[in-house]
Amino acid sequence: MKNLLLSLICVLLVSFSFGQDKSIKAKKPALKQNSVKAVEYLTQTLKLDPKQKAIFMKSYAEYADNMTKAIKKTSKDSKEAASSPAVDRKQLHKYMLRFADERDFVAKECLKKKQVSKYDDLIKSIHPFTLEIREKKKKKFS
Repeated sequence: MKNLLLSLICVLLVSFSFGQDKSIKAKKPALKQNSVKAVEYLTQTLKLDPKQKAIFMKSYAEYADNMTKAIKKTSKDSKEAASSPAVDRKQLHKYMLRFADERDFVAKECLKKKQVSKYDDLIKSIHPFTLEIREKKKKKFS
């Protein structure tokens, strides 16, 4: 009887631990996939030539890689230092701003003047942490 009860508790414990691990991984943003979607969106709207598209792909892939590293780094720091989540978000936000500036600098160098102004408007519709494309809401006039 003891063996049955002990084995049942072990099975439940293991199943709960694996169930939590999958839910955590599912919440992490797929930055690499979203970076490709963002570049395709920018290619269509800005009408980029193949050389410009290659530069955008490289800069957005580098941005996604850097953000993934920053997310891992800030999550490790929070476990080791036991600091507050607000500090981690601030640190992650600083990383995001720095990486976004680098990405935008490289992207704007290859664009024409008209494309740069349109790029500045379009970049607002791309979420900086997940690189998901957000549709602009139409303003309602009353």
